[in-house]
Amino acid sequence: MNKHQSVYINTIFLLLIFGFTVATIIRPQRERSETENRSLEMRPSITWDSLISGKFADDYEDYLSDQFILRDGWITLKTAVERAILKQETNEVYFGRDGYLIEKHTGAFTSDTARQNVQRISAFMQKMSETFDADHLSCIIVPNAVDVLADKLPAYADPYDEELYLSQIRDAMPEGVWVDSSEVLKTRHAEDPSSQLYYRTDHHWKTDSAFRVFQSWLSQKKIAQASPDQYSVTSVTDQFEGTIASKLGIKGRADSIERYDPVVPFDYYLIYNQSDDIRNSIYRDSYLDTKDKYAYFYGGNFGLIEAKMPDAQTGRRLLIIKDSYAHCFAPFTYGYFDEVDMLDPRYYNASVSELIAGKDYTDVLFLFNAAGFAEETAIARLLV
Repeated sequence: MNKHQSVYINTIFLLLIFGFTVATIIRPQRERSETENRSLEMRPSITWDSLISGKFADDYEDYLSDQFILRDGWITLKTAVERAILKQETNEVYFGRDGYLIEKHTGAFTSDTARQNVQRISAFMQKMSETFDADHLSCIIVPNAVDVLADKLPAYADPYDEELYLSQIRDAMPEGVWVDSSEVLKTRHAEDPSSQLYYRTDHHWKTDSAFRVFQSWLSQKKIAQASPDQYSVTSVTDQFEGTIASKLGIKGRADSIERYDPVVPFDYYLIYNQSDDIRNSIYRDSYLDTKDKYAYFYGGNFGLIEAKMPDAQTGRRLLIIKDSYAHCFAPFTYGYFDEVDMLDPRYYNASVSELIAGKDYTDVLFLFNAAGFAEETAIARLLV
């Protein structure tokens, strides 16, 4: 290569790099990625403190990564190349057996936030135990697919810390409060390895898994016994491709979404965010025609959804403090309480303590997935 060729190549390379960067900066920012179903980082404001601390540089790097021009196409290309060279993981996701895309959650359970959240949920449950006895107070932290579906992982998959983390939360709970969803799901998987406990391309558990944990919770809390015969099961779509496939920019093995309807129906209605938004169904059919098909349950995430069962007459009122894993779990509880409220601390900015004091609940259930709980800074709001 002569000197002139080297200059031309370097010039083209620099033009590409700086050209893409300039184009990224001047193009309108996208607030949300419909492909990944998440909010994107926006251009950070510069302050003296953020500049000195290095936070501005970190935030700006995240902004450039999220707003990079043709980002979705580059992600798809990167994943395709890595699959072509037979890599078994990319972007913190394992390419598992039987079409499973399984998130690794590297470092999620050993971070400062994870450790602080164990202390926070312990303090919250200890406070709640002053009002609610063990039959009316519960904590369910649902293990993720990387823990339960170990047989689906590549042979060389790195060890993970989820089981140790779950044991730390369990040990921090008041006596009788912990509900071992891990045992329920692993037993189910051992008895029937072909059963599908999680979506193949999404981080959520399937409705059948939620029902089996619901059965265990209902029995442990001496509320009742539940049988699958009490419900009719309908597949509402077989074209669900979730957030993990979107994260990799690929099409995965599509899944079905099931709804469980009581054989003996009962009336209920929902109040969203203590407003005039009142609905008479858990399910939102319109979302089945969108990318975000999991929002079929409740229409997505809201700060507070109050479900009223006017004819139940049980004398019991349940508060579920939750993430989106509760969306296919909560409907099973409706036949056993007069009211079931779902509070999402990520979207509820008022005082949780004041809500509990003012609503006269008889039961409180905390329900999160393990990785979501470990990484969620909003858990601190439980103590306000």
